[in-house]
Amino acid sequence: MALVGSPRGLRSLVLPIGLLTLVLVLVALYRGLGVSENFLPNLPIINVGSPKQAGAHENYRPTNTHAPPKYKPTPTFAAQSVIDPFPLLSKPTTTPPPIPEYNVPRPGLHREYGLSYSPPLFIGFTRQWPMLLQCVISYLTAGWPPESIFVVENTGVQNSNAQGKLSLQNPFFLDYAVLRKLRVNVIQTPVLLTFSQMQNFFLSTAHARAWPYYFYSHQDVLVFSFEDGPDTIVRPSDRDWFFYNEEDEEDIMRPAAAGQEGYRTIYENCLRELNRTVESEKRWAFRWFQYDHLTLVNRAALDAVGGWDSLMPYYGSDCDMNARLEMDGWTMRHRRVGIINDVSTVLEDLAVLYRDPNVTPKFIDPNPVPKVDERPQMKHEKPSKEEKGGKSEKDQKDSKKDQEIQKRDEDINGTASISVARSVEYFRELVNVGNDMGAYKYRDDKNARNSWQNSQHGGIGEPYYYNPEGFSTSFWILAEAGREVFRQKWGHQDCNLVEETALKLEDQWLVEKDWE
Repeated sequence: MALVGSPRGLRSLVLPIGLLTLVLVLVALYRGLGVSENFLPNLPIINVGSPKQAGAHENYRPTNTHAPPKYKPTPTFAAQSVIDPFPLLSKPTTTPPPIPEYNVPRPGLHREYGLSYSPPLFIGFTRQWPMLLQCVISYLTAGWPPESIFVVENTGVQNSNAQGKLSLQNPFFLDYAVLRKLRVNVIQTPVLLTFSQMQNFFLSTAHARAWPYYFYSHQDVLVFSFEDGPDTIVRPSDRDWFFYNEEDEEDIMRPAAAGQEGYRTIYENCLRELNRTVESEKRWAFRWFQYDHLTLVNRAALDAVGGWDSLMPYYGSDCDMNARLEMDGWTMRHRRVGIINDVSTVLEDLAVLYRDPNVTPKFIDPNPVPKVDERPQMKHEKPSKEEKGGKSEKDQKDSKKDQEIQKRDEDINGTASISVARSVEYFRELVNVGNDMGAYKYRDDKNARNSWQNSQHGGIGEPYYYNPEGFSTSFWILAEAGREVFRQKWGHQDCNLVEETALKLEDQWLVEKDWE
């Protein structure tokens, strides 16, 4: 508004009047429009803690007129309820029983093998708490120190397990309270990782904590030390062992038994293997103790080839890693440090691993598949030697071995160590059950080997619930995608790139496929 030519007094009143008008407008807005529900209607009203808030699992149906979705048939197979495999430890006031005295690790044992720290053992976990608990306790009772075990919770449920929000029936359930009683460590991944991503997580953690060497284990294993001395059983997942010389072979294949001079636990054998490897080889990558079911890792080797390929989520990632390491001149060897069974079942009561004489070792299948009669009964089958009452050649060998064991037990290390003898006797029964568990897993390679991964179907309504069938289906889709990435990356379909091709490390993603 132009005030040119207006009286001087009028012009001097315009500014105060304008300011007063602005103040009155602001007051009106504050008292009236400022608290109206129609003011700024596009902004949500945040009401923390109000009882009117929708529940986390409240279903909202669309209000459109589309036809309802067509649902898949309801599964007819009812999954078995998960049973606590160690009820003793689930009680709030109980503590774990003592492990066999001869397996208690000596304080500072790693320093006896020239190591400045106790190398960590990573055990990754995503599903199936009973399997993980069995694995952890088998390592502990075989002599692995609890402070060196790191359970890596890779469930993707954020803090739900740490806060006790999941139930035993939930596939992703993990009992922090029990793991604290066992005095092992727990590390939580920020999100759900694939196998190759979790391997890189191990590598990252080793860097962050200045660990140049570390071990990792699968959760579906049952391990023992050589408590009964030499073990000649060939298990389904065993490979041809590597020996440096005849003396090395004699030392590994004829270990001292518990109570005898020179007895070593699986943990001490792992430390010894690390010490020998570091001193004898410069470019080494892995030491496999039943392929990768238990593995010793050299961090520098993985750094040299760029770590695991995260774009190969599961199967194929090990073929890719091993090939790149070998192409770059890093060694990988199969060595023996203890008894390792690759299993899909759980001991009925894990107290047997503590050699509880009141519990009989036996196992249960959390997700049985239909039995296949591989040897149908013939009507006119000739009776075997055993059926006639005679002894087979195997029985005669076993009888001879039993006599040798009995003689040894009568005089363990020149002493009348009854407690050790009884413990070892119980151990034999336990190992036999473990062997049966390993054989049971491989009885039907097409259906049985991975059945345990899909054996839990509970947890509906709990935080971060994911349909178990959907999880399993997604897993296999990603697994096949990883295989295809491997094929495209190397132009070859099979795993043994170094043996079957002339490919070099720098050939990744640069070659045409070699198959029709």
